[in-house]
Amino acid sequence: MRTEQNYTMSNAFLSKSKYCLGLQCPKLLWFHYNAKNQIPAADQATQALFDQGHEVGDLAKKLYPDGIEIGWNDDFNHAVRQTQALLKERRPLFEASFLANRAFARADILNPVGRDQWDIIEVKMTSEVKDIHCHDVAFQRYCYEHAGIQIRRCWLMHINNAYVRQGEIDPQILFVAEDITAKAAEYGALVEAKLAAMFQTIGAQAFPKVEIGPHCDDPYSCPLKELCWKKVRAYDDNIFTLYRLGAKAWSLFQQGVLRTLQIPEAYPLSDTQKIQCEAERTGRPHIDRVVIKAFLKSLHYPLYFLDFETFMTPIPMFEMARPYQQAPFQFSLHILNAAGTQPQHHTWLWDGQGDPRAIVLERLQEVIGNTGSVVAYNASFESRILREAAEVFAAQQDWVQKVTERIVDLLDPFRSFAVYYPDQHGTASIKSVLPALTGKSYQGMEIADGSTASAEFMRVMFRACDDQERSRVRSALDKYCSLDTMAMVDVVRKLQDLV
Repeated sequence: MRTEQNYTMSNAFLSKSKYCLGLQCPKLLWFHYNAKNQIPAADQATQALFDQGHEVGDLAKKLYPDGIEIGWNDDFNHAVRQTQALLKERRPLFEASFLANRAFARADILNPVGRDQWDIIEVKMTSEVKDIHCHDVAFQRYCYEHAGIQIRRCWLMHINNAYVRQGEIDPQILFVAEDITAKAAEYGALVEAKLAAMFQTIGAQAFPKVEIGPHCDDPYSCPLKELCWKKVRAYDDNIFTLYRLGAKAWSLFQQGVLRTLQIPEAYPLSDTQKIQCEAERTGRPHIDRVVIKAFLKSLHYPLYFLDFETFMTPIPMFEMARPYQQAPFQFSLHILNAAGTQPQHHTWLWDGQGDPRAIVLERLQEVIGNTGSVVAYNASFESRILREAAEVFAAQQDWVQKVTERIVDLLDPFRSFAVYYPDQHGTASIKSVLPALTGKSYQGMEIADGSTASAEFMRVMFRACDDQERSRVRSALDKYCSLDTMAMVDVVRKLQDLV
């Protein structure tokens, strides 16, 4: 199973990223060194996060205008030699590279302090310090100190989520630096022993037998889940699909329970969990017609089925925007003027010009009338996008207030399990509800979920991309968002049929 490019105990070294992988799961670490071709490539959404992380790092470096960038070019030996040569300059070093005791680390920023000491400044695009960040910096400190560098303090520089953009981005306010020296020292005491164990793992002939557990998603979702979770995901009704079971699923799993059908009768379940288990046991849906009738009564024609697609960035793009505040780049609107009529469709996709928050309010005001229900799925999201846009563009506040008062959440009868079909397998997502109720689905679509839509939009709008590729993706985005609102039309019609 080992690849041709094998690593041996004598030539392998660990970078800080691989060290952190090893902390999460030794099996994942082994695969990175011995069977990397079996690890799935990062998807569009993950790659978009990587790209944003690079942008955040580049902006943080502007806080040190006299800093020196260490060249890389995929040659760590060259980077290490260049770092050693530049240490005597006593200037901030970006990506300073050191190799010691087979540990290799590159500091985002290594800042000189005093006569011969340095501070580590690690830059993260999160809005808070996380435990894995402290392990990351502890590894760096271990590496640098064993390379002969005196470290004074360790800092974690992250995004200030209270920042509001007013004019040009001010990195002095956008970033917050927290002193994590004590935590880095605490974790640093463990590094040597953990390195020894990880090198043993890397050099093993076969990967270690590691059972699945909460670590599969902590601190990050593991790319090996498709491989490791096969025995669980072989069952559509596996216990991890049981609605809001959470961490309790692991105690059942450890008892050998894989499916909802195997849950002991005496096991305490909520009412919604009982509905799911019964539906999966009998193969029959749970239909509460009283609740459905009450919900349908709350709908008043004309019906406006609305869905937004949004994107967010750690560095705010627009005036009066905050880090990670979602901005709409697309909407789809299907209008039913009366029962039994064919829906009218309106769509909009931002072209990158102007502020999309202002444009979306203007376009919606043109097509949403003054009466009738505005139907959304998980409507708190659409309401929030509208309200946040109106906070910036005050002239639209009255209109937004009136529209949000008319919003009805189509998720409600499904969230309460008043309607539940066996094929939903514990989720009330429109992606599961649509095929369960109507037989239609999102399968085969080039873009079939919101995170991919956001990542693809950002890729073709803000990265190098030719016109043909941009046009192709915009067409796929239009089809996806349009299906979201047409799906709501179909679901409402199905609910009407049920009663």
